[in-house]
Amino acid sequence: MASTNGLRIAVVLPHLGIYGGIRRFFELGRVWLGRGHDVALLLPATARERDPWLPFGGSLGTLDRLRSERWDVVLSPDPALFLAAESRGALRVFYAVLEKAPMAERAWKAADLVLANSSGMRRHLRRRGIEGADGIGGVNLETFHPPAVDPRPERSGRGAPVRFLVYGRLSRARKGTRLAVEAIRRALARHTRSGGAGGELTLFDAPPAGSEEPAREEETGLPTRWVLRPSQEELAALYRDADIFVAAERRAGWCNTAAEAMASGAAVVCTPSGTEDFARHADTARVARLPWRWLLEAQILACLRDPEARTRIAARGTEAIRAYSWERTAARVEEAIAARLNAGGSHGSEDEGSL
Repeated sequence: MASTNGLRIAVVLPHLGIYGGIRRFFELGRVWLGRGHDVALLLPATARERDPWLPFGGSLGTLDRLRSERWDVVLSPDPALFLAAESRGALRVFYAVLEKAPMAERAWKAADLVLANSSGMRRHLRRRGIEGADGIGGVNLETFHPPAVDPRPERSGRGAPVRFLVYGRLSRARKGTRLAVEAIRRALARHTRSGGAGGELTLFDAPPAGSEEPAREEETGLPTRWVLRPSQEELAALYRDADIFVAAERRAGWCNTAAEAMASGAAVVCTPSGTEDFARHADTARVARLPWRWLLEAQILACLRDPEARTRIAARGTEAIRAYSWERTAARVEEAIAARLNAGGSHGSEDEGSL
């Protein structure tokens, strides 16, 4: 691996709001800082959410620092910001995190290096003639892990109600929250009619600033509670308490919530969107091959009817997801950057840029 000691890395983000995509850069920045690099998160002056929601030991600033300071690497997942972000002599790295993002194709072509956050994204790029480097992952294994003494097998053995957990981002239809809830409701109805245990549902969300609060009184047809704006400790506790985590995403690059739930010992039922790197059907998860309610319902019902198999899947998932730590992702990205720098550096602009 080429040497990348002491790089100055500017990560250009649209905001610091509580989104999975933003978590990626807090986590990578944390690791890179520990590896001796200087990392800054830079935002537009108009960004609404400017306060970090995860600990970050690097610096925060605005985009004008791109022109006033020297950077070795400028990295961004936002196509529009990436295209405008010029820093003389810096390697320009675009992190592809979502298919069909507006202006993404222009960003790929303008980049010195393109990273992909999932195998699906790498295929998407390859079909368009772009060889995306491996930026797949990750999960924070220090925060998200099973409890020291896991109560879930004992609860299952005595027939206690099954505890479901779903990411409650109702404002984004592609997250599939309503689809997941309806599939859970129908699966539980079928299970209880045949004498099986009932279930309880927890939905969690941290709505972005300015967005509408979830309608917590929304009818789900089963015992339900909402947890809004959980701290990281509270979120980890939710995952550790869940028997089954259901993710019904329709379009995702990397599904943080499913990865975190798997790392925490929950059995994961999911679509392939955002999960294909770690969710192997009937091995580490139960996977509905399409985001259709009846397919998802069938996988949930299989987990309900065979609690022992559910426990085995959860255990295999917890072991498998360890391959996707942020530390490993950060090292792979660092290696890709080093290789590109050693191959000749950037084609960065020598003028003042457009920011």
